[in-house]
Amino acid sequence: NGHGVAQDYGKAVEWYRKAAEQGHALGQTNLGRMYRNGHGVAQDYGKAVEWYRKAADQGHAGGQFNLGLKYANGDGVAQDYG
Repeated sequence: NGHGVAQDYGKAVEWYRKAAEQGHALGQTNLGRMYRNGHGVAQDYGKAVEWYRKAADQGHAGGQFNLGLKYANGDGVAQDYG
């Protein structure tokens, strides 16, 4: 549901990317989720990890959580229970 606009994953990716490339941590996390789920982009766990890491490095809890999940599951990174 686009809540007032038609749902469009491609447009969502476009706007998340603009925010993410400017260092917006939530934009980075959301762009990572789009890559994780293959919404508006080809599914790519490696790219999801890249964006989660950028957010995590800024102290964003959502980015840290999602990056931790990727390491726990070995999606896009070597599995590491550390």
